[in-house]
Amino acid sequence: MHYYFPGMIVGIIILQTSIVAPTLFKKLEIKEFGVVIRALWPKFFIVLTLLGGTTLISLYFEQDSTAEHYAIASATTLFALICYIIIPITNRATDEGNDKLFNLLHKISVYLTITILLLNIGYVFA
Repeated sequence: MHYYFPGMIVGIIILQTSIVAPTLFKKLEIKEFGVVIRALWPKFFIVLTLLGGTTLISLYFEQDSTAEHYAIASATTLFALICYIIIPITNRATDEGNDKLFNLLHKISVYLTITILLLNIGYVFA
């Protein structure tokens, strides 16, 4: 059962980053896009955090879990939570025109999301 949750994480990340966000960016005016993204992105990271936590819980009840599985699930939970926590700071940086801080926080969020994606793709091989 614990293999399902990392698969869901991979699917959600791919859906959000390759279909939902680009479509919204192309179809909405920049102001509307900002409003929608600010509503959508926190939910995205909450879902990833919950799925990471659910993976940890399911590992506890499985007999074939490994230390690598626990490490991936823990990293997923932690990294998604970090991304969620920095959202208000990122939004404030945007609102205040602090491009340097926005770029730094956005890069952190992107890199952590990519790391979550790659870790969960590798979960099946751990």
